[in-house]
Amino acid sequence: MVNRRTKAETFNAQTAKKIRFLAGLVVVLALIYAGTLIFEPERVNTRNASFVWLDAKWQDQADRIEISQAPEDTLSLTRQNNTWFVSRDGVEYPAKQARIDDFLRILTTRGSYPVRGAEAASHERLGLTENTASRVIIRGGASTYPLLDLLIGNEDLTGSEIYLRKNNQNEVRSGQNTFSPYISGPVTAWLNLRLFPEPDEEVQRITVLAPVVEEALILARQAGGWTIDGNVAINTQRIESYIRSILDAEGEDFIPTLKPADPVFNEGRIVLEFGNGTTRTISLGPSLESNQRSAAVSGGAFVYALAEWTVERIFRDRTYFEQQ
Repeated sequence: MVNRRTKAETFNAQTAKKIRFLAGLVVVLALIYAGTLIFEPERVNTRNASFVWLDAKWQDQADRIEISQAPEDTLSLTRQNNTWFVSRDGVEYPAKQARIDDFLRILTTRGSYPVRGAEAASHERLGLTENTASRVIIRGGASTYPLLDLLIGNEDLTGSEIYLRKNNQNEVRSGQNTFSPYISGPVTAWLNLRLFPEPDEEVQRITVLAPVVEEALILARQAGGWTIDGNVAINTQRIESYIRSILDAEGEDFIPTLKPADPVFNEGRIVLEFGNGTTRTISLGPSLESNQRSAAVSGGAFVYALAEWTVERIFRDRTYFEQQ
């Protein structure tokens, strides 16, 4: 009886020992597998590639942006009372708020920017010296130190990625080339050149005096439709589309040499009467170079250069609205 119990105890002890061994082996193998996942080169590179150029918490602090392709060619954007402006020849022009927001979103969004080098010797070859690189400086408040000082260099061989580094740091990264449209575009791409930046009232009446036309055309809203010079309009959809083309009209640039009060804007006009009782007038001025016309909008501070096709689109005559 004693001998039989002893054999059973011995068997149980051996079994328990094997179970502990196997359990320990499983733990070791699990740790090894986890280690391969953590330290696998591809995974390490992917983790290191995740990068953001400007912490999103600083975005609201930004009030000045300088963008340059060369030191002597710098675009300056400033924010005043939460509104962005383009500083140009000492004048603050309205900027496209959405374009600036999109640009800041690229800089503050974490993306794939793998490290491509850490030595200063590579900077010249990659176009990342201060004399050769494009540059973006973002400032905020009274601090003399920028929130971001980013150098943008050459494209890679595929043309799909571009090399970047923070100024005063040797580390070079690459990333999808989403920067070029903002860096190399013309200054006018940043200007808000809409004649009516934020029309929020419904147009009730329009008086159009086109160039070289003696008699004015009057369009008026009536009973859910429109009248032309007092007669019921047939093609109301065309009138609605025409109104939208006026409210969406944009200039090609601002003209700093002319002021809205100058007595030269007498070559045609469009008077818009809105539902809130306000009136805005587009007045045409003299022709400019490159098939453009000058125009001013009442209540505005700037004079616009309009393309000829824009002038033709917004200064319609009666026959346009009589067509089916």
